[in-house]
Amino acid sequence: MFVEAVRKAKKAMFPIFRMEQISDNQFRVGVAGTGFFVAKNGYFISAAHVFDNTNENSKFRYLGLLPEGLVGNELEIEKVAVDDENDIFLGRVDVPNNDILVLSDLGPEIGKSICVGGYPLATIVPGPNKSIDVSGVRRYFQPSFILDLANCKIKNTAGKIRNHVGFTLRDIGLFGMSGGPVFDSEGNVFGIQGSVTDPRVSSSADKSITVINSVAIGSGVAKKLLDQCMLSLSRKNDSSITGEAKVELEPELNKARAS
Repeated sequence: MFVEAVRKAKKAMFPIFRMEQISDNQFRVGVAGTGFFVAKNGYFISAAHVFDNTNENSKFRYLGLLPEGLVGNELEIEKVAVDDENDIFLGRVDVPNNDILVLSDLGPEIGKSICVGGYPLATIVPGPNKSIDVSGVRRYFQPSFILDLANCKIKNTAGKIRNHVGFTLRDIGLFGMSGGPVFDSEGNVFGIQGSVTDPRVSSSADKSITVINSVAIGSGVAKKLLDQCMLSLSRKNDSSITGEAKVELEPELNKARAS
């Protein structure tokens, strides 16, 4: 059912690596979340909370469309704009990508079959000469369906509260899938993996079952931020979608908020 859609997602989805220098001889590497290209010239969408808890020793890098698309050198992830209130991050990496995923204009339909993509369960091991082996960073696809509409507030470990307006899924998302695309059988993106619900308990006289569901941020929130930024770039005669030029966005777009 999702074979063709997964083929599309594989050409546009990638892990976001967080690298942190601990000491002169030690550094920590992990997959912080997932991103996916939504426009040419390296523009991508992810969740803003993927980039939380940073410090002067931490950085975020693109290593390719893993596992088979490893790039020769790690590439810096640039922040283009953030809708922090609604947990959307628009970024860019300096790659000439041609394959993108399309953010749907349609609202979520309860009962619709969808699939969540991301990079949980990553295995990263040290390599020779201070390198890392990322062959164990593999894609993960989780079929599910839209269970209900959602409008909730999520608090991170630092106490920051963000809105997740979208829908819940029957299944639970795994760590490392945040920011990943939630797409239908045609590869259209209806949401971005955002968080999970608080645990609820279904009980009988002698048994209980704990239930947790994924919460996806609706694609319309991300699309509004993307459209605002692309409009700003086009007004400055930037060829970001079809060419090579790079410009800075108008400052107010870095504080853009979706309603």
